[in-house]
Amino acid sequence: MPDCNRTYPVRVDVRLTEEERDLLNDEALKRGITRQELLRARVLSEANQPAPVPEIKPKHYSKGRDSIDRAIDAVSRRYDVPAKQLEPLVCTIICALNAEPK
Repeated sequence: MPDCNRTYPVRVDVRLTEEERDLLNDEALKRGITRQELLRARVLSEANQPAPVPEIKPKHYSKGRDSIDRAIDAVSRRYDVPAKQLEPLVCTIICALNAEPK
């Protein structure tokens, strides 16, 4: 290809299955970058070297009562259900979300 003053990068097409694309989307989202940035980092990394992409930043949920109270307030405002009835349900949901997968 003759040299020219391109203002846009060269486009490279990659064919993936939907599952592969979804996995890349999930990983890029966890790292806080776009799928395009993730693929570029992986393609341009040296052979047998890890791609220079940001580490996955895990979400940290509060260990205290404030997350439960915020969830109960949000649900009771939206659905007009008394907080006393919601507390066991919200606690069960939050515990299930924080539980280790088996």
